Amino acid sequence: MNRHVVACLVAPLIVPLIMSALALQILFEVPSLYWFGLLVALIVSYAGVLLVGAPVYMMLRSRGWSDFWLAPVVGLVAGVTVATALVLIFPLALKSETVLSVVARIADGAHWGEVFIVGPGAAGIVVGPGILGAIVGTVLWLIGRPDRP
Repeated sequence: MNRHVVACLVAPLIVPLIMSALALQILFEVPSLYWFGLLVALIVSYAGVLLVGAPVYMMLRSRGWSDFWLAPVVGLVAGVTVATALVLIFPLALKSETVLSVVARIADGAHWGEVFIVGPGAAGIVVGPGILGAIVGTVLWLIGRPDRP
């Protein structure tokens, strides 16, 4: 398999791995929230690589811009972009009857609206995802090695 494809398949797994380690306390208190959070992290991570990371990676590679420092910078921007989109879309999705019924089955008594809806101006919605995006971008570069033919 092409190393660029492998990079796009493996690098997004970093987000749920890091999130699983950071959210261990939630696993003991509300296991359903923990697993749902990891599922959301996995979906959002792959969506971010598919919609933002891979196109930018291919564009930079085609232009010969393959310096290592670009990987964490582009990853940071991609992480912040995807997190901002998630903060805008997820509360709307929670109001949808279809999504709400699926979440209610998984919820197991958790108060989902209180957990996921973040107030505007919260720095946490960009700092954490920015760092995670930089890590994913770095791993993507290290696996794909766009500096090599």
